[in-house]
Amino acid sequence: MSLQKEAGWNKKFTPDKFLDSTENPLSDPGGKSNPSIIAHKAQFISNPVLDRGNLSSMNESEAHEKLNKFACLYEISRDMLTIHSIDDLCQKIIEQMGLAWRCSGDFFPLIDIDNQCFTSNDFVHALEHQFSAPIIVREEIRGQVCIFYGDSNRIRWLPDEDSVFLQNIAHDLGLWLEQKQLVDGQTALLNEARMIERALDEHAILAITNKQGKIKYVNQKFCSVSQYSSEELIGQDHRIINSGYHSKEFIRNLWTTLAKGETWKGEIKNRAKDGNYYWVDTTIVPCLDHAGSPYQFVAIRTEVTEYKRLEQKMEEQVAELARSNDELEQFAYVVTHDLQEPLRTISSFVQLLKKYSNAQLDERANDLISHVVAGTSRMQMLIDDLLTYAQVNASQTLKEIDCECLLNNVLADLSVTSGECNAIITHDKLPVVRGIPFQLIQLFSNLINNAFKFQREQPPRIHVGVEENPDEWVFSVSDNGIGIEAQYLERIFRVFQRLHSRREYAGAGIGLAICKKVVEHHGGSIWVKSEPNVGFSFYFSIPKIN
Repeated sequence: MSLQKEAGWNKKFTPDKFLDSTENPLSDPGGKSNPSIIAHKAQFISNPVLDRGNLSSMNESEAHEKLNKFACLYEISRDMLTIHSIDDLCQKIIEQMGLAWRCSGDFFPLIDIDNQCFTSNDFVHALEHQFSAPIIVREEIRGQVCIFYGDSNRIRWLPDEDSVFLQNIAHDLGLWLEQKQLVDGQTALLNEARMIERALDEHAILAITNKQGKIKYVNQKFCSVSQYSSEELIGQDHRIINSGYHSKEFIRNLWTTLAKGETWKGEIKNRAKDGNYYWVDTTIVPCLDHAGSPYQFVAIRTEVTEYKRLEQKMEEQVAELARSNDELEQFAYVVTHDLQEPLRTISSFVQLLKKYSNAQLDERANDLISHVVAGTSRMQMLIDDLLTYAQVNASQTLKEIDCECLLNNVLADLSVTSGECNAIITHDKLPVVRGIPFQLIQLFSNLINNAFKFQREQPPRIHVGVEENPDEWVFSVSDNGIGIEAQYLERIFRVFQRLHSRREYAGAGIGLAICKKVVEHHGGSIWVKSEPNVGFSFYFSIPKIN
């Protein structure tokens, strides 16, 4: 509150403009809105011209009244320094205005801010006339400070004195509101910063260092993970938690990146106070001055110790699995090779026996020899299929494969079988995929042969289709064969799982298992839909070329 206008005023006050406030609701004695109280003839007070005189020129009563107003203005200024609630402040100002103008007859003070009114308790009737000064905040009128008189014949208003007092109150109330906006904004920002800090403490490890790497700030999460207190960390550099795991070149590269003003990201292994090690996924951001040079660094870390442990375990399991697959593939190759030799021997000698002893053997003996030859042939086919199944996961170079060309080659190989059963085979225009050629040949061959094998009385009708999805191609091989019931669909992709006897349908029961392994080796999946006496629809997906 400015008190430099205490000497007196001349009588050269002229209002800038007039405001009709007949539609503005005022308030009842409790400070609540009451539309029955209507103000008329609102007059803004502005542009007083001050004439600095001396209180000695006034009589004792006038001087006492003026000093009383100054005292009230002083109390209002004190209240503005100590009160932080707009409601409490306005009520205090109303009280002080009542004391300041208590000698001015039948009058009532009122403050209107943002459509909220504050009055004295005896403000109960519609009043005749008011003087008001606007409350301006950042060049915007937010309300007004008013003096109402109940009887226009009893108005005691000194334009060169009361107008300036009223204007000072409105002006300082505007400054108080502006300051309160700033304080409220700062408080909101501070609360938001504290909320963000609490959120970071729950998840992230935060540290701020100066350009020499000395720690200036750590959050609670840093302390809990490292097991050092903030007092032990402040002023130290990060060598206090250095595990010795990383090379000098690694550390040099980190600091070289930061010195250039660039963000560094990476994983760091640290050592806690108790000697245990922990991993952190780290992002270090340099703060640059006006010259573009770093003056401090903000490091945000996430503890990933458990993730690194699982990663290491997974790498060990992958290495073990690769070793096991290599051994299994080698074993399968050795076993099948060793089994094939005695089988060939058995088959050869049995056929020689039949050739040279056919005249001495009766029909029963010849029948038994035929069973032995058929059994060795099936065993030979089973061994070949097992070897093919074991070799599916073997490391092979992926190539771009034109499936249209590949399918034509498969159909050419199957032309004899197709002609024998009068099969009708159609296909969509097939795409180019990335895969292992001989495995995809095996895949299409097995699915089409499956349609030949499980046909009904009418000729097989087979269609090879394809649909494009955003990330993959979905192929289908559909037929009009015998089909199967839904409860058996999961079994048909298992090794040696047969739903029919060998007398009904030939085969070793491993063809669809090979199909499943080929598709999964290419990163896709395979499934089937079927109904009895309707046919099979096999579907498999192959990821698109990246």
